[in-house]
Amino acid sequence: MVGATAAGLAGIGLAPPANAAPRATSASALDALVAELPPYEPETKVIGGIRIFGSFLKGNVEVWEKGFLKHHPEAEFAHNFTTSSEGAMAGLYTGLSDVAPAGDDAKITDMMPYYNVFRHLPVEVSVATGGYEARGTLWAIPIVVHKDNPIRRLSLRQLAGIFGAERTGGWEGILYTAKYARHPRENIRTWGELGLRGEWAERPIQTYGYCAPGFTYYFQRKLFHHSDKWNPNFRQYVEAKEAPDDDLGKAVASERMLEELSEDKYGIAWAALMHTKNYPNVRPLALAVGDGGPYVPLTPETVRDRTYPLIRDAYFYLNRAPGKPLDPKVREFMRYILSREGQRDIVEHGIYNPLTPQALREQRQKLD
Repeated sequence: MVGATAAGLAGIGLAPPANAAPRATSASALDALVAELPPYEPETKVIGGIRIFGSFLKGNVEVWEKGFLKHHPEAEFAHNFTTSSEGAMAGLYTGLSDVAPAGDDAKITDMMPYYNVFRHLPVEVSVATGGYEARGTLWAIPIVVHKDNPIRRLSLRQLAGIFGAERTGGWEGILYTAKYARHPRENIRTWGELGLRGEWAERPIQTYGYCAPGFTYYFQRKLFHHSDKWNPNFRQYVEAKEAPDDDLGKAVASERMLEELSEDKYGIAWAALMHTKNYPNVRPLALAVGDGGPYVPLTPETVRDRTYPLIRDAYFYLNRAPGKPLDPKVREFMRYILSREGQRDIVEHGIYNPLTPQALREQRQKLD
């Protein structure tokens, strides 16, 4: 520590949060959550084809298709998953698909060509909550520091100040606006600016993280208003499968990041829990949406109930002009996905988590 009491440290986020103990997410808890959701009640009889182009969402799309056909046996599905999330939006703006499933957040470069074709933005619907730590589950992102660092919690504003940089604006839809400009004084570059004293006060914060497009863009959207301006000292790494299988590729694999952080008392990283749990010299922080808390640890439960601030979602993107209704067959398919039966499909398939009742209500409103 740095010579302060635990009570004093609590005021600046250094004492361990009271709810830091991990809580397991049981199958019965997921079943109970799904039981709270509204059942599927068909409103329109669907006959004919629904075209799907994008990510297969680890098999969930086909599971939803099978469940939907039980209610609409005359419906037909045609899908192309070869491009995965990266091509999902292209299916919509080239007229090849009716719905575009994606595990990655739509990028500005996805939305601009869509807008150029239709002169409106796509409807983004969250259809599932990502996982806790397993590969391929849209795992939540932990923020980790060296075990000797006395800090225990941060807000998203503080994270943006640590990892981001000054900028003239940010994106709102496809429009760049000074509304999201950031002054250099909002940068957080030393541990002292976060309340640490003694040897920590003047030490620069060394930042680490990913440069893989999907991971990076999620972070930029969540914290930077889609800006790509990062702290100049940001050290970037990728999953080993995204680097060449030689010494130069191994030098930038995500494990190297955690090896470095294990030796760097003054570093901070956003990483993958599947890796960080294997490095005893690093530990995760509790996070809060606002500066006043509540500060939430990353646990299976806080992912499932969507209280941890850096969860990730699976999406469907839809084409609907403002003031116009959705294609009836698309709306009916989405109503099935956003129902008790559709969310139970998620639980039974075992990759993602179902939406909470509140999140599901918010997403269903986008269909009307």
